[in-house]
Amino acid sequence: RKFIAGPKWALPTTVYFAVAVIVHIATYPRFEIAPLSFPTCVSVGASLVAAGICMYAAAVVSLRRGLRKGTLVTGGLYAIVRHPLYAASILFIIPGIALAFRSWVLLPMPAVAYIAFCIFIPGEERYLYEQYGEDFKLYRERTNAIFPVLWRRGKRS
Repeated sequence: RKFIAGPKWALPTTVYFAVAVIVHIATYPRFEIAPLSFPTCVSVGASLVAAGICMYAAAVVSLRRGLRKGTLVTGGLYAIVRHPLYAASILFIIPGIALAFRSWVLLPMPAVAYIAFCIFIPGEERYLYEQYGEDFKLYRERTNAIFPVLWRRGKRS
């Protein structure tokens, strides 16, 4: 499917990851996050990855149900963010991996992923607007793309 930004988004993120790991290993321990202990980094990193995987899996289940019905998915995690699959990766999985590696070079990786998301997601959103029209437009107006807004002023539609 042309509209899916995932593969396009993943490419720069994966390239950054590969280069950063090579730099980290080749220059070890220069870029090691020394102020935090190895067990701390691995524990926090693994917790973030686990939370992200749970979020990702829940979003996939909702998305598959919606695709089978041919409806725009706006419930569950999709009520909190428009793109929970990307949010799970950018906010939890990628930072968790960076932290587990205990590497300063990997810590910017979520920013790289977010920038790639911002570049490639407009095409996917155009497709969603073409498919769902006004429903998607209203959904887009009330729901942030990646960063959840858990409270709103005034009435929520």
